[in-house]
Amino acid sequence: MAGLCKDAEISEDDVFLMAVAGNTAMTHLFLGLPPQHIIREPYIPVVNFPNTVTAKDLGIRIRGTARIFIFPNVGSYFGGDLISGIIYSGLHDREDVAILVDVGTNAEVVLGNRDWLVACAGAAGPALEGGVSKIGMTAKPGVIDRIFIDPSTGEFDLHTIDERPPRGICGSGMIDLMAQLFLAGMVDIQGKLVPEKCGSRLRETDGIRRIVIVGENASATGAELSISQVDIDSLIRSKAAMYTILATITRYVGVTFADLSKFFVAGTFGSFINPRSAITIGMIPDLLETTYRSLGNSSLGGVAMVLISRDALDAAAAVRDRITYLELNVNQEFMNRFSAAKFLPHTDPSLFPSVRRMVL
Repeated sequence: MAGLCKDAEISEDDVFLMAVAGNTAMTHLFLGLPPQHIIREPYIPVVNFPNTVTAKDLGIRIRGTARIFIFPNVGSYFGGDLISGIIYSGLHDREDVAILVDVGTNAEVVLGNRDWLVACAGAAGPALEGGVSKIGMTAKPGVIDRIFIDPSTGEFDLHTIDERPPRGICGSGMIDLMAQLFLAGMVDIQGKLVPEKCGSRLRETDGIRRIVIVGENASATGAELSISQVDIDSLIRSKAAMYTILATITRYVGVTFADLSKFFVAGTFGSFINPRSAITIGMIPDLLETTYRSLGNSSLGGVAMVLISRDALDAAAAVRDRITYLELNVNQEFMNRFSAAKFLPHTDPSLFPSVRRMVL
């Protein structure tokens, strides 16, 4: 807080109101509450709706009587950061049906409009953030965020953040890579590398195949940048989980993907993702690309809103009470759909007509 106040050129004693939004675990840690029950059946947090506290109560170095508003959480895997994101997106005020997806450690989803809201969350994030590969990184300078493969020559055209020499790949880059490998025929519908299409880029060590993205002479690290079949398999599972989460929640409330007027994507992941690539691998539904809208850090946006708007502050509590939470950990229908989604783009190609046209 001292650093923030210094940057804003104000005294710590000038801060009268503070807002905090985080996932359920971070909210518990912030309040000094034990978080272990969150990951144990029946997955019940210690608190879902924290009371407003003072800075003095928590030892926060601002005015002691300053009020701290902590966004409520809905369940173990749906925290106040998503409530804040809902406020920022305006999803809770829309007349038409829309969906908000935030991909972090978990994929968290809320579907609805001004009349109803349904939420769920599941483990899909680590691979989609580039977290399953040795060269996976969060988005930063030198990290590959976009890839194009010429299907006729097999040449890779890479883009890195800030156009620095490549040193790794982020989640959006992984999705681009998988989509391009599929369109170029370098992986099949099961996500398996195809040797005759990969050509000289294919390597194998201890029986595990990998494809070289950047040779050692062109990388910033001096080592080749490659992804293995194991990395690809993990990405396939993550994208399947993401699509299954979306399919399960929409089916639960009786709407189709075509009913969605807007598809909000939040978080750092959402800031860089190419919807066309995500559709190509079957991670998100085959909708018009104009349906998708990136929100960036929606949690931070919602926090800022409640600090300057009484309406937004009141809405945070009201939104939490309107949400019906769907627990995927005990949802058998989710597991049944998950197996069908572990193909590119899906075992049912009719769900992705635009992709089918590209690969014919």
